Amino acid sequence: MGNIGFKFFAIALVTLFAQSVFTPPAEAKLTVSQRQNILLKKINRAERANELTRKEAQGLREKRNDIIAMESRMRSKNNGRLSYADINKVEKALNSLSLKIQKKALEKRVD
Repeated sequence: MGNIGFKFFAIALVTLFAQSVFTPPAEAKLTVSQRQNILLKKINRAERANELTRKEAQGLREKRNDIIAMESRMRSKNNGRLSYADINKVEKALNSLSLKIQKKALEKRVD
């Protein structure tokens, strides 16, 4: 009986070690500012690749600036911090902007 218990313990230990070594680390959560910068880079990249016209890119940049202004107003009302509800509103607006960028870029690729 002692030998079976030792084998079980050894297998469990090896399994735990393998899971800890081979499990990829969780992705870091991006801040609102990081997402805003990433979206600006996507807009610029899509414009250079002719996936967006100059007018479309400018409109998307203006939408991004509107989101930044909205965030700034929210921060000014709460001592420079965003509440969870405010973060959700900003994230929702950023998601919408991201979808618009993708949609417009993909429209140019389709014949």
